[in-house]
Amino acid sequence: MTNIIKLNEDIYHLLVEKGFNHFTITTLRNTLQALNDTYKNPDEARRFVYRQVMRLVDKGLLVRDENPSPKRAQYSKTPLFKTSIFTRVTNDSIANLSQSQVINNNFESELDEAIKVCESEVLILVSEIEEYKRLINTFPNNRDSIVIFLSDGQTRLFSLKGKLAALNNIQNIK
Repeated sequence: MTNIIKLNEDIYHLLVEKGFNHFTITTLRNTLQALNDTYKNPDEARRFVYRQVMRLVDKGLLVRDENPSPKRAQYSKTPLFKTSIFTRVTNDSIANLSQSQVINNNFESELDEAIKVCESEVLILVSEIEEYKRLINTFPNNRDSIVIFLSDGQTRLFSLKGKLAALNNIQNIK
């Protein structure tokens, strides 16, 4: 079975069109910088190449040799690479994908934070309601003035539990 893999157009050019095999990250980076002036900063270019190569390693398309030195490690194409079909993804669409991933990550982290805040508020309200109930039992003569706070606390608790349920529903979709 052949796989259809999306590759950044620059990585596609190097690995598919130029046929790079048994290469180091540094070699790929240097060639990329020589062919394309988009990657002027060598550190950023190396990080870009490394991320792309690691993505391909994770998919089983490239394999790293046993060299313990990260700088001298060579990457080779696997049989899966040779049977896969590759399509180019332009740098603009990669940037759009990255932006959508940032937005998605921000959404997820804000969602997690909102859930944590709601859960802690629920715990505080439960403790507050328990204290009102204790006070009513301890001071039955002041029941009428305490019940108002108890009722308000229970209303806020139901509202928070609804909000928490909504947040958890959205989080479970992800």
